[in-house]
Amino acid sequence: MDRSKKIGFIVISVTLASLLYYLTSLRLYPLQELFTRLYYIPIVFGAVWFGFPGGVYVSLIVTLICIPHAFMAFTRDKALFYDEVLELFLFNLVGAVIGILKDRERRQIELNQKLQVLATIGETVSTVAHEIKNMLIPIRGFLRRIQENHIREAKVDSYLAIVEQETAKLEKMVKNMLSFGRNAPLHREKVEVSLLIEEVRKILEEEFHEKGIRFVCNCQEGIKPVTLDPEKMHCVLTNLLHNAINASSKGDEVRLLVKHDKNIFQFVVEDEGEGIAQEHMDQIFQAFFTTKPQGTGLGLVITKQIVEQHGGEIKIKSTPGNGTSIFLNFPVS
Repeated sequence: MDRSKKIGFIVISVTLASLLYYLTSLRLYPLQELFTRLYYIPIVFGAVWFGFPGGVYVSLIVTLICIPHAFMAFTRDKALFYDEVLELFLFNLVGAVIGILKDRERRQIELNQKLQVLATIGETVSTVAHEIKNMLIPIRGFLRRIQENHIREAKVDSYLAIVEQETAKLEKMVKNMLSFGRNAPLHREKVEVSLLIEEVRKILEEEFHEKGIRFVCNCQEGIKPVTLDPEKMHCVLTNLLHNAINASSKGDEVRLLVKHDKNIFQFVVEDEGEGIAQEHMDQIFQAFFTTKPQGTGLGLVITKQIVEQHGGEIKIKSTPGNGTSIFLNFPVS
């Protein structure tokens, strides 16, 4: 509920309570008591929604509304007058106390979030430093050996191949970290799904061929263009298909399915690999968590981030030994 609706609810609650309060005869004392209690509804909601200022402001308005009625009670029954004065005091006390407690709770939540962010940053820095160190150790060692000129040419080629492999991993980690940290806004446009898939297929074609894995695309015919961020969706599909390739063995099949109905547009990526262990299912969307020796642990995190930016959701079904299916569901605009 947005701010204007909250204020509207409080105004309507105060108005209804006041009408019942003033239109009920002073002789009907039990009803008077009941309708007086109705004022606590807007006071409590004002304090919960807007903190101390909201609780105090609403209770003061209620007090001003009720003062004329209290003087009417004074002319009829002094005991009733004192009851109403006490009630006015309680209105303001309740509004102030709940408002203070709500403000304290809000500050505590903000503090907890800041502490959580700092803890995540610390863990991230430690993990990244460790990974970079592991990549740089063989690079420096092999380059030093090459500089010593005491090794055969064949060894140089193998060392340079490892250096190239490690620097490629380092470059991938840096790119993923930039994508993860940047979280740039979406640039939506009408996208031809078939063209998007073809671009991704061309990029990964050589990798599919080298690993001996077949790529199959099952797409509904006549899929209309959908409104997405093409660059980010390109990243999503590349990440998921790359993961599927790494999880598969020679001769396996990786499938990309595309479905489109009135309410949902869906991508499904399926592989026939080893699957995900049950104890890892709760960790796969944690930054830098990976079970792959060459993984960065950011691919799925970035994918989930992009999907949720589009208002969609990601679901994973996996059975160890029977492959993994990843479902990307997007609402149809």
